[in-house]
Amino acid sequence: YYRVHAQDYGWLDWAKNGAAAGTAGYSKRLEAIEIKIVEKGAPAPGAVTRPYVANGGSDQVTGATNTNISYQTHIQKVGWQGLKYNGAMSGTSGKSLRLEGIKIALTNQEYEGGIKYQTHVQNIGWQDWKTNGAMSGTSGQSLRLEGIKIALTGEMANKYDVYYRVHIQNYGWLGWAKNGEEAGSEGLSKRLEGIEIVLVDKNGPAPGETANKFVK
Repeated sequence: YYRVHAQDYGWLDWAKNGAAAGTAGYSKRLEAIEIKIVEKGAPAPGAVTRPYVANGGSDQVTGATNTNISYQTHIQKVGWQGLKYNGAMSGTSGKSLRLEGIKIALTNQEYEGGIKYQTHVQNIGWQDWKTNGAMSGTSGQSLRLEGIKIALTGEMANKYDVYYRVHIQNYGWLGWAKNGEEAGSEGLSKRLEGIEIVLVDKNGPAPGETANKFVK
């Protein structure tokens, strides 16, 4: 568990196991941090409702609750990039580097369920579904990701929509897909170079344009 002291906010609540802590979009500096190891399943050191403040004046993250979506991509010549959260771009732009693998997870969630995802890989096609932080794609085979589907499961799927969009070779950013729709391309030999993923309250507005999400 860890919590941070943020400018003008003071101590925020405790986050754990990769969840975001601090602020985004406020230009507020971190001034202190506390970190504690707790036995698995033991109570948190204190309140856990507000570890992270984001999204232009709201204490909510990307229009949803404090549930975070985290994701990490394996990039050509780079390896595993650091974790990204709640709509931040994972990958690269303008470097012509392919994504080769991805891991996606939920943290700080209020409801039962999880997340599953499926990637379309060069020379392989659509792989089987992976869940809750498992790697989808390949490692050490120099194969590009070309497409992806992401969906929520359990009660999480009843409470939220998951939106995602990809940056692909020669096309740039495509439109936002949601809830298991295909994003990217198939049959064009185009690499994925970047991805953004967000949670939105069920039936809430999309983060942006939803046309042209998949090219085949």
